[in-house]
Amino acid sequence: MGMAIGYELVRRGAGAVTILEKSALGAGSTGKSGANIRCHYSHPLTTSMALYGLRAFETFADDIGGPPVFTRAGLLITAPESMRQHLGSVINLQRDLGVKVSHVSHDELRDIDPEAVLDDGELAAFEEEAGYCDALQVVASYAAAARAKGADVHEGVEVTGIRTENGKVTGVATTKGDIATGTVILAAGPWSAAVSRQAGVSLPVKSCRVEVALLRGPCSTGEPRRRPVYCDFTHGTYCRELPGGLLHIGNIDPREERDAVDPDAYNEMADRAFTAEMREKIERRSPSLRRAVSRGGYAALYSVTPDWHPILDRLPGVEGAFCAAGFSGHGFKMAPAVSKILSEMALDGKATTFDVHGLRATRFEEGEPFLNRESAQVMG
Repeated sequence: MGMAIGYELVRRGAGAVTILEKSALGAGSTGKSGANIRCHYSHPLTTSMALYGLRAFETFADDIGGPPVFTRAGLLITAPESMRQHLGSVINLQRDLGVKVSHVSHDELRDIDPEAVLDDGELAAFEEEAGYCDALQVVASYAAAARAKGADVHEGVEVTGIRTENGKVTGVATTKGDIATGTVILAAGPWSAAVSRQAGVSLPVKSCRVEVALLRGPCSTGEPRRRPVYCDFTHGTYCRELPGGLLHIGNIDPREERDAVDPDAYNEMADRAFTAEMREKIERRSPSLRRAVSRGGYAALYSVTPDWHPILDRLPGVEGAFCAAGFSGHGFKMAPAVSKILSEMALDGKATTFDVHGLRATRFEEGEPFLNRESAQVMG
């Protein structure tokens, strides 16, 4: 988010743009992201933001530079019969917004993925333009493009304070000295709440540990076939391919909210019980994976808000301070849209490309969450 916003600001001629990263670029949530690019959302705003991101990543190498970052694999959505009405309404919403998605029959499913098994009564849909990105390459290309246009990108520089005077931003304190500025954009992921407190603002964003299991799929003697990305509502999992025949598997239920951690001190290894659970669930969908080899897994961080949707707004009560925080594990695909939104807020006074009133910072205290939190299903 920070690199995308920084690039968009310098591209628009915002003046002196400085991007500060406490560690290395991509060392936080981005570097461990599944980076799934799909438009499967149940709200027009988030669907539109995801579609904007999809189009941006399709032409990323031409527009931003560097090698191509996007792999089109399609998104296969499977769901129990109990979700028929919900899935149908979501697909209709997405199609109205230009997403290429449709229901598929059991026979059509086998054409998309011959290894998949669909139980009687289960439903399936296919979003044909979806896929995934190389997350670290996206960050590296954004950084190179931002630097080429004059931005200062600093790694290993931590913000230790946001300076204000009479309710206005005057600068930031860092481990390498102070920087005077009238505008600060906070896009610190799991560290966002801690940084916002430096400006006297309490953001309802907490750092939560989330796990990923890794499997090495069985080798094939035939022509390699790309697996689609899976979003499996029946078994509560998602899955995508990684280079070298690996599979990245995670869960889509919001259980991570119960595992709040210190983002600077948490267990980065996946639990054995989790990797076993993910393997058992993915084998139900693709029985051929019973011959797969476990490669363990890892843990990463979500920055979770009460409604599992981001805060895109000015920091309340602090003139010149803005935030893009709390993406709750499903934000990577939205970075191009978020960069557009935050650059408009900072340079034009308000966001106009997207109506993000529903994602304002004060919605929780006003009792108006973006969506009911029970609907949270996250492909991280």
